[in-house]
Amino acid sequence: MSYLIFARKYRPQTFSEILGQETIVTTLTNTIRQGRIGQAYLFAGPRGTGKTSTARIFSKGLNCVKGPSPKPCLKCGRCQEIAEGRSLDVLEIDGASNRGIDQIRALRELAKFTPAAGTHKIYIIDEVHQITAEGFNALLKILEEPPPHVVFILATTAPHKVPATILSRCQRYDFRRLSNQVIQEKIKGIAREESLTITPEAVLGIARAAGGSLRDAESILDQAASFTSGKIREEDLRALLGTLDETSFAQALTAIHKHDALALLKQVAEAAHAGTDLVQWTLGFLGYLRNLLVAKAGAGPLGFEDLGEAGIEEIRKLAEYFSMEELMVMIQVVTATVGTMRPVGEPRIPLEMALIRLSSADSLVQVSELIARLEEMEGRLKGPGASAPPVAPASPAAPPNPAPPSSASLDEIRAAWPRLLEEIHKERASVAAYLDAAAPFALQVGDPSQLIVGFPKGFEFHRDALDKLETRQLLQKTLELLTGLKLAVIFRIQEGLAPVKRDLEGEEAGAPEVSSSQPPPDPSFLKSVTELFEGRVLPGEG
Repeated sequence: MSYLIFARKYRPQTFSEILGQETIVTTLTNTIRQGRIGQAYLFAGPRGTGKTSTARIFSKGLNCVKGPSPKPCLKCGRCQEIAEGRSLDVLEIDGASNRGIDQIRALRELAKFTPAAGTHKIYIIDEVHQITAEGFNALLKILEEPPPHVVFILATTAPHKVPATILSRCQRYDFRRLSNQVIQEKIKGIAREESLTITPEAVLGIARAAGGSLRDAESILDQAASFTSGKIREEDLRALLGTLDETSFAQALTAIHKHDALALLKQVAEAAHAGTDLVQWTLGFLGYLRNLLVAKAGAGPLGFEDLGEAGIEEIRKLAEYFSMEELMVMIQVVTATVGTMRPVGEPRIPLEMALIRLSSADSLVQVSELIARLEEMEGRLKGPGASAPPVAPASPAAPPNPAPPSSASLDEIRAAWPRLLEEIHKERASVAAYLDAAAPFALQVGDPSQLIVGFPKGFEFHRDALDKLETRQLLQKTLELLTGLKLAVIFRIQEGLAPVKRDLEGEEAGAPEVSSSQPPPDPSFLKSVTELFEGRVLPGEG
């Protein structure tokens, strides 16, 4: 006997073997048992979920010698003919090849004849949505009032393309994708039957690659058995299917968290040189971000049907690096990037742009930050000092507030300001460059007390560049480290404040002045980028 692929060899033969469609199985079983046979059924759902197999089993139940019975014997000539696809009473028709009005008219004429051996003549039309509008019109009448011995079973993966007039004349059954757990159990069972050795990671990989289609999972297992000699491992599946190693996604997210654009550029370069499909990589990264968002929402194990325990734990750790708002912004950016990667000739460019944008803290604006900025803008419109939030009166049960900072505290901050700029420069050189144009201006007593960091008029660009939640937190942390004061920071343009002037060593010489509205480039970053791309920095003008 010739070799049978797993998808055919292990095709369900009875209702009890149909997996993941319990409601449909129960309804069809009761339909046969109670004799409530309809004239037309619509089986809708994704590929590989059991639509055609269920139609064949239903046909056996109607035409079995011992039937109609929900448990066909599988031994009589009628059951065997249906299973082998050679029954004269059960006709399987491809809707894509027989889609015209002439073919449907011929079918309508044949339906008038009585069954050759069984009690019912059954027409299984696969991919019925492929039939033309004229063909559907020809099918409509006989579908509504067929001869008493005729049953139509229409199968489709696109029910929305079937006319409403056809849908209204059918009993509709929606087949759902199979869960990873169901597919994994089936794969393990086939592996035992075929004496195949397969690792749990490979079983999970097959289930994830199948995307809810049992037939796809069986085909992948069949292919993997031919590819390997002995044990089927996860690495074999990656080599066979070209699937991606998800450690690269975790590395990319870590680099984004650390604002390491250079590491992201290196990762894209390595993937491109290895021949990785960058569009598929980006789609995989999008799915990985979705998992982080689900973890952040606290969905629990139900949100990670396609991940193992180790994968779930790693997702949860990475999710702690980002807020819900940041993850949603990242998903929006990557989704838009996928749409631009396909039309362009070089998908690497939009991917690099997106990753560099994600690695910039300024691009991931949080909702809380937007609210704070709006409140400050509202305060500016109302007048000087109005942007400071009102101090709530202390309740009788509230503990006493610490002593408010004095004018001596402001002097202390001004004295520590050059050291503060040095410390911030070590962590964020661009932030220090912008702050170089500012100076501590005033302290406002409150809960918490606030330090007004003033910018001269004309330095709105500097203020707006620094007016980010992350920048304020960095400044507050450094202030507390140097002075011991816990202060909220507000950046504000102050009328009458003179520009700051600094000498070449960066020390104050009177009121400091900034020579440019743009921060100086980070030399270490420029050096790394030029080494990566084997380039050179061109001299600027003037």
